[in-house]
Amino acid sequence: MNFISENTLVKAVKAGVYAVLFLPLAVLPQIFPFITSKGFLFQIIVEIVFVLYCLLAFKNPAFRPKKTALFYALSFYFAALLLSTVFGAEPERSFFGNFERMWGFFQLAHFFLFFVVVAGVFKGREAWERLVRVAMFAGFLVIAGGVYQFASALLAGQQAPRVSSTIGNPAFLAGYLFFTLIFSLLFPAPSSTKEIPLYKRYSYLALSLLALFIILSTATRGALVALGGALVWLAFLLVFISAKKYIKVAALSFLILVALLAGWLFAYGSLFEKPQKISQEQYYDINRFDAPSMGEEVRVDFLNRLTRFSLYDPTTQTRLITWQSALGGVKEYPLFGIGPENFVLAFNKHFNADFYSYEKYEIWFDRSHNIFMDMLVMGGIVGLLAYLGIFAVCLYSIVSLYRKGKMDKVYFLAFNAFFAMYLIQSFFLFDSFSVFLAFIVAVAYLNSFTGEESKQKEKSVSWHYPRVVFGSLAAVVVAVYFLNVKPMMESYYIAEAESGAYDIDRTIALYQQALSYNTFGDNEARSRMALTVAKTVQGIKEEKLQGNIAGYVDLAIAGLKKNIENTNDYHLLYRLQLSDLYNLKLSRTGMESAQIEDIIRKSIQISPGRMEFEFALAQTEFLKGNFTKAISILEEASRKNPSHPMPYWKISQNYYFWSKAEKDLQKSKALVAQGIPYLEKALYLGQDVRNYQELLWAMEYYNEKLDYSRMVFINKQVLAKNPPDAIAYHMNLALAYQALGKKDKAREHALEVGKLDPAQQPAVDNFLRELQ
Repeated sequence: MNFISENTLVKAVKAGVYAVLFLPLAVLPQIFPFITSKGFLFQIIVEIVFVLYCLLAFKNPAFRPKKTALFYALSFYFAALLLSTVFGAEPERSFFGNFERMWGFFQLAHFFLFFVVVAGVFKGREAWERLVRVAMFAGFLVIAGGVYQFASALLAGQQAPRVSSTIGNPAFLAGYLFFTLIFSLLFPAPSSTKEIPLYKRYSYLALSLLALFIILSTATRGALVALGGALVWLAFLLVFISAKKYIKVAALSFLILVALLAGWLFAYGSLFEKPQKISQEQYYDINRFDAPSMGEEVRVDFLNRLTRFSLYDPTTQTRLITWQSALGGVKEYPLFGIGPENFVLAFNKHFNADFYSYEKYEIWFDRSHNIFMDMLVMGGIVGLLAYLGIFAVCLYSIVSLYRKGKMDKVYFLAFNAFFAMYLIQSFFLFDSFSVFLAFIVAVAYLNSFTGEESKQKEKSVSWHYPRVVFGSLAAVVVAVYFLNVKPMMESYYIAEAESGAYDIDRTIALYQQALSYNTFGDNEARSRMALTVAKTVQGIKEEKLQGNIAGYVDLAIAGLKKNIENTNDYHLLYRLQLSDLYNLKLSRTGMESAQIEDIIRKSIQISPGRMEFEFALAQTEFLKGNFTKAISILEEASRKNPSHPMPYWKISQNYYFWSKAEKDLQKSKALVAQGIPYLEKALYLGQDVRNYQELLWAMEYYNEKLDYSRMVFINKQVLAKNPPDAIAYHMNLALAYQALGKKDKAREHALEVGKLDPAQQPAVDNFLRELQ
């Protein structure tokens, strides 16, 4: 009696493969964070499918993958990742990764297993075309989500968004849809669709156009460059392989046009155009900040973004500086790299303060936004060569198959286009689940052309040993539970804790429940708990913390200390969280901790380019009332990069609070006067004012000095924050404009007072008569 047939195993494995192709659609809001929905489901499906496949391949050698050049290239790449994991800076993190990215070696190895399964089970052109059609259908559903997102915004009268669909990131969506864009053009092509009905051909063409539309709607400049680069590469190939003269001429003409356009761009375009920067004196000129706005923004903003290319763009500059910092890690781990998921260690250790010239807040990079740089840093020279080797073997295979007549011209061009697009976009992006999945499917599809195609025999080979099957399935169930279900449960409780549906007591209990699973996500659970506690404390108006809140602060501090003990010194974010939480506790309880202050000082030493820890230490001294020391620390920080507004802002705040603590009136006024230049410099450099009340002391100063121009500036800054007492600031503006002789502006704000409070209309009328 047959226990389980070979045919049943094949169907089960193929069903699992098809299920994986739909995972880009998976979004489970109950799990933290976004990527884990796809990542954990992928791992579970692959682990189950791989065990079934092993049973199949063990019984019937026909299902074992062919030892092709692509198989060896991928094997070498994943072996290089394993070596970088073992010999990197933090092997445990490199192996398991984290919830935020799900990109440790353990997760990545599943892509190799997936490739092995797909390469082994799918036999024959018909089976492969069915697989590609399923992948394209999944792409169509993702596109449908993007179209809905785009149309919904326009119908609601909003600006056209950067579409992200179920992928969650516009750039990743564009990279994922390269597969759908290119391979949907294969089926309507005459060489591969001789018997396909006309309506199906048009359906595939429509799918390709929809994919192109959504790619453009992501407003991802890297994707646009990839599209253009692929067209150039295809034109270059057509010059040599096309048998038709008019196609050769058209392709050559296109290349010449592109060359001329590139020359014009370099000579006259915005590529080397530096942004105009005004002086501080011009910034505070009333004729500048009082000028009327330039009008409404274009609703289809993504088109504007696609046409703006400049080497001096802040995004471009921050990435160039990031690459420079990351190269410091290559010097320390040249051969096998610092390890997967450890890019942040190199970035933090060699952080360049020039970064602050272009970005003040998003300063914690765990990727370089360049796959080749990521591979060099995290995988070393060996890892980078292994990664490049995949593309080299792909190109060799495509050319070889075409020359041998095993691949027609349409497939030759399609594979060239896809890998060219993927390669080019890699200069501007890092890999993610959906993008890499599409890449692996494309490599497996190409691999199917390289092996000897032989369908398995029709006879049904069956398993007669239930213990082997049950034993294998039991093993995978155990693996799935410990390596997937437990981390999923932890991520579930983190998501539940952050849902905002519970009070602080229940929220902390949920975090504790998450930590009870003891998985690789523990550090993130403790970090998220600390953020929640800090936010809770900041929202409490009472000076003294209640017993339970004080206990949660201590619990969060203990958790962050554990994170610091468990991880490399250059995971600085945990140290910064600890610094901020300590200062919160110090501000409410006055309880000092020499140990935590030592951690802050050590953090300054190990990452001398960063300012955040000097800000934290200055805050500690400020809370102790050591204003002189706090100002000294901040002035030292400002020397690292004088264009960062935060040090000047904090210095101005120190002078203000120092003035409030000073009992002598003249000394107090002198301290305010000392703080004003720092405030003005901070605002000029772009300091974001979150609470309008932080500007009121400057308003009092300018009012006393009768500096009406600055009064207008500050009152406008306050009104931009929508204060509840807006009437008072419109009154201030009306009076300031009157003093400056700007009657139209004075009238405008006086009328606004009457609109906001009709009871003030008599006073407004008197004011308007005085203006005439």
